[in-house]
Amino acid sequence: MVQVTIDPLSRIEGHYRVNTEVSGEGVITDAQSNALVFRGFERFLQKQDPRDAALLTQRICGVCPVCHSISAANALDELFGVAGEIPKDALVVRNIHQGLNYIASHAAHIYVLWGPDLANPAYHDILMQQGDLGNAVWGELSGRFMPVVNQFDGIRLPPGSSYLGAVMELRRLHDAISLIGGKMPHAVLQHVGGVVYSPTVADIQQLASYVSKTVNFVEAFTLGVSPDTWIENTYRASSPQKAVDFVIGHLQDLLDKSLTNNDFSHSSGWGDVSLFAAFGSELIGEKLLGLPVSMKMDRAGVYPDPAKIGFLSYGVFFKPEKGDGYDPASPADGRVIPSGYMNGSLKLEKFDHQKISESINHSFYIDEKKDRPPWNGVTVPEENPEEIDYTRGSESRYSWAKAPNYNGIPCEVGPLARLMIMGEPLTTGLVKAFQDNGYSPVNNYTRMIARMQEVLVVIPELRKWILQDLEAGAKVAVHTDLSMAKDSEGMGLWEAPRGALGHWVATGSDSMVTLYQAVVPSTWNLAPRNSKGIAGPVEQALIGTKISAAENALGVDYSNPLGILHTVRSYDPCLACAVHTLDRTGKHPAYAIKVV
Repeated sequence: MVQVTIDPLSRIEGHYRVNTEVSGEGVITDAQSNALVFRGFERFLQKQDPRDAALLTQRICGVCPVCHSISAANALDELFGVAGEIPKDALVVRNIHQGLNYIASHAAHIYVLWGPDLANPAYHDILMQQGDLGNAVWGELSGRFMPVVNQFDGIRLPPGSSYLGAVMELRRLHDAISLIGGKMPHAVLQHVGGVVYSPTVADIQQLASYVSKTVNFVEAFTLGVSPDTWIENTYRASSPQKAVDFVIGHLQDLLDKSLTNNDFSHSSGWGDVSLFAAFGSELIGEKLLGLPVSMKMDRAGVYPDPAKIGFLSYGVFFKPEKGDGYDPASPADGRVIPSGYMNGSLKLEKFDHQKISESINHSFYIDEKKDRPPWNGVTVPEENPEEIDYTRGSESRYSWAKAPNYNGIPCEVGPLARLMIMGEPLTTGLVKAFQDNGYSPVNNYTRMIARMQEVLVVIPELRKWILQDLEAGAKVAVHTDLSMAKDSEGMGLWEAPRGALGHWVATGSDSMVTLYQAVVPSTWNLAPRNSKGIAGPVEQALIGTKISAAENALGVDYSNPLGILHTVRSYDPCLACAVHTLDRTGKHPAYAIKVV
């Protein structure tokens, strides 16, 4: 048995350590997901004016601050008793604000954080065994996804074209967010009762222009075909089978043209999604398309026991056609992407927020209760430094992240969970195709295809919100004052790009905060074991995964553990959301810390 520890894991947001035990055959047999820094936001919001939460909680993360501001504002809407009165146009502005951030966040993950692993030298060695075809595919992978600073065989290679293009699109999308939010990150747009700014006619036109240019990038780089064509045949397909047939047919057409001259370039129609879709999967690439080689990502990052995993969505994006107001409990028919829970056997159930709890059995916290619902949450850190040890194994405490559960079960959250629960045709069809062919339906490949597909789900909705649903100069807020928050409670359920995000707040007789709890996506995904000893989603997905590239195709290489890197990064970890800061001086009470 060999211990393989990556500390820190790079190209993610925040500070994270993953420890694994690997057999001599190169299979991961145990894993611990270690969040390395204490979360402090829940403590220093104590005794604060609750209205500050929509601004302060954005500082949890600079990549996805928008979702925290909206989740906090949603919680405050209920706290102040005005959720049912929020003007329709305020809800549309929240949709637009979040939709822009969804596309930006997914682009950052696909191209900047996860994509560079496609240019790992191990794939060069695997592909070179296939002669001219392999050489051509490697040229495309390295030419598109190589990061800014990288060397191969001692030669410094230029950054990939798609990598650089995505960075420029991120800047454009941040400009769009700043147009309505004032700045990005940490906009000043969201507030209890609505938003603080109503876009003008000029703003609406400018927003549409920003989105149009992003769509041009998606066509030229991401898809290689018109986004409208892709959307009509996948997201809006009449059945999951037709969506899968379209993609397989599209890939086959590309191969028929390219296998004669080994041209897999953008100019020949091979978008980044198509290249990954064909060569990322053993089932799709080798078995259905007849390719001689693939990265076999559909064999890694799977859940071996369906009884120990679930999939969760709180629902996201308000439906403008419902008019003013919304239900804080987020019923399935209240959001464009609906709420829901799907068990490990992929049976869909109605979402019930009262089934959410957090366990601290394997976390560095002190509480007489090992499981609590977030509306009764406690965040008291372990103060004895001798007890803070990440190396004692799976039976010990080993993380600053808590372990969220839904009805006692750990859950994967994020694009794959959302689109399966939504019944999005392409995602649903691919999941069924893997099941029907003896593969795990949830794996690193389906996880990444779902993230790519969600961009295409959001784009048409975003264009509709901007061009059809948003009215320039409309009412975007209702009156609130602090007295309305006296002795009250609020819950903000939303979906960050990375998954289910919930904020819970309570106040006392002076209307100041007495409880604040945030259960964030990476706490769900990167959780340690719960009070029943069930491993968190990333831990489960690692156990059984082969450590090296393409199912150890070149043998076991402990120094280049692509099985770990692909699997963990497929969840788009954001440890800044899961963990934060600690005052060790003892000079300041928890509620006295200020964020600037």
